[in-house]
Amino acid sequence: MDAERKMMAEEQTKTQTLLAILQARAWTKAERASVRQEINRYYERKLASLQDALFEAIALNMPEQRNPFEIDEYIHRYHKQAQELYAFINARSFSNEMLPRWLQMIDDDDRGVAVWQPKTRLLLDEEQKG
Repeated sequence: MDAERKMMAEEQTKTQTLLAILQARAWTKAERASVRQEINRYYERKLASLQDALFEAIALNMPEQRNPFEIDEYIHRYHKQAQELYAFINARSFSNEMLPRWLQMIDDDDRGVAVWQPKTRLLLDEEQKG
């Protein structure tokens, strides 16, 4: 198992591969398109993560304990989180000049160096902290 983890750690992600290419030369048109696909995949992963947290929060409430106002609050807060993510993604340019910065942010997030988190928390998050 340790050998498998070590091999996976040694493998470069697509993001890291694209960053390495940029160190040697400028990206081709196809590589820039690939970078934009990586940005879209990142957005999709982050959105799915927010949705998973919402589904988990709702599932933790047993049907007999469900309070429709609490469920509504979860949905409202999820919506605010999704808006924050949308703003984070779309406030930045997808210009050729910004693509390296995007890839670096994605790589940092994937490695846990600088992870994007919404400012708005689900009720479950607040209950666990309190």
